[in-house]
Amino acid sequence: MEAPDVDDEIEAPRWDPTKLTAVIVGAGPTGALAAHYFAMRGYTVQVYDKGPRPQPGDASSVPLVLTSRGAIAYEELSLDSQHRVGPRGTPLRGVWRLGQGRELQEVDTTSGYRRTFVVDRSGMASDLIAEAEKRYPGKVTFHFGTELVRAELKNRNAVVKPAGAAAGEGEVEVSYDLLVGADGVGSTVRDILKAKVKDFRVTSPVADEGAAFKPLRRLPPPSKEFLLGFFTHRPQEYLYEWSKPGAPTLRLFLDQGGTACGTLAAPLPGGWGAAEWGDGARVAAALAAAYPGLPEEWVTAIGEQVSSPSSAPPRVPTLLQCNQFHGPRAVLVGDAAHGVTAAGTPVGAGQGPSAAVESVRTLALVLRGAQDDLDKVPEVYSNVRSDAVMAMQTLEFMEVTNPDAGRQVKFASPWYSIAAFFVQCFRALSHFVGAILSFIAPGRFLSAPQVVSRLEDRRIGYSEVMKMLQGYATPVVVLVLGCIVFALFKGYSRVLA
Repeated sequence: MEAPDVDDEIEAPRWDPTKLTAVIVGAGPTGALAAHYFAMRGYTVQVYDKGPRPQPGDASSVPLVLTSRGAIAYEELSLDSQHRVGPRGTPLRGVWRLGQGRELQEVDTTSGYRRTFVVDRSGMASDLIAEAEKRYPGKVTFHFGTELVRAELKNRNAVVKPAGAAAGEGEVEVSYDLLVGADGVGSTVRDILKAKVKDFRVTSPVADEGAAFKPLRRLPPPSKEFLLGFFTHRPQEYLYEWSKPGAPTLRLFLDQGGTACGTLAAPLPGGWGAAEWGDGARVAAALAAAYPGLPEEWVTAIGEQVSSPSSAPPRVPTLLQCNQFHGPRAVLVGDAAHGVTAAGTPVGAGQGPSAAVESVRTLALVLRGAQDDLDKVPEVYSNVRSDAVMAMQTLEFMEVTNPDAGRQVKFASPWYSIAAFFVQCFRALSHFVGAILSFIAPGRFLSAPQVVSRLEDRRIGYSEVMKMLQGYATPVVVLVLGCIVFALFKGYSRVLA
């Protein structure tokens, strides 16, 4: 990824990053990584998060699958001492499919360009925060339990207050040179931009309602192996998936402490309502009936966790699109800019975490290319990032609306269901042509699934994958349209004759 060019950067006045302040809203992995990049350039960084300080295995913990396109940030920031991601982290070796038999889907660990890591979100954020505080004392400050109330974009002032405090109580005004929204799908910064920036639009074309899930954390150790050799597996080495039609889907992995964490998704079709999620015995019975080999300790603990009164409502993966990722001296990164579902590659766990890190890396490269000219950076960042995001979300939309996958999707309007039909036609064409070409010349052409799988290689961009798929489908469309035009011409000629 090259630093983008910025017009007239030589004539532009030089901005001194050591005199600039970045205010970041959101202290998850995306916000914490952004803090590292800004501090590395010399910025003073203030990070605000309405939640408590992240701790491994806490209530916000969910498994994240980070491909090499996201893990490269650790190399750029020289985060070599981290144990979850990077040179000292254990890469994912494969996914055990245990719902109907026992099948291992291996993942490439030999190439640094293709390594994938599965991590605890809260643990990853906790490590990054601690490292930022250690490396940049006095330059990076994290404020937990503090939420953004409003922001005056013209005057570059943000107002924060203690989370949960009454309106007007404990409010503090904070000045900034750049406001960064890293606060996820429910972004407050994005809401402010939507309200105050002309033509700023946000849409959620489709929600994968059938994939509603609840996180699981720190399950008790099983008394016996459910899989031969399980007790010898290292933390983060494998994902374990139990899935089959009509049954709940369970995904687990071993965190750094060696305990099992993961997610439980409702069965398809139909899903679960509040009554089913709130009935621990019913959840446990459904798991035990569907997967007899599942350890009893896990079955019981899962039922108790998801039905606990303190358990948050199930999360529904939603595709979120913004027509731009910036406002006056403000930018959006990660899920705040482009939320995705868990559909697609790699290993069926989506592109969200890696795409979030890519957005932060893009912002860092734009800052360098623009010599920290913050009047230009937001718009240039938005323009540079838009092509990759469009390609990524098209691939995501194509996967989540695939009727063969049996997902329970909900469209925001009939127009999106029509769009899904045409996208699936494109998908079918690219798969059909790709299958024929890869059969005729396997050394020269890839099948469509093989093309998409190349996203696990950080050297391959989303736009490149989309162009390859379009290269399969476009000639067929042109040929069909050409035949139609020719037939109409011949028919018209006969009428005239």
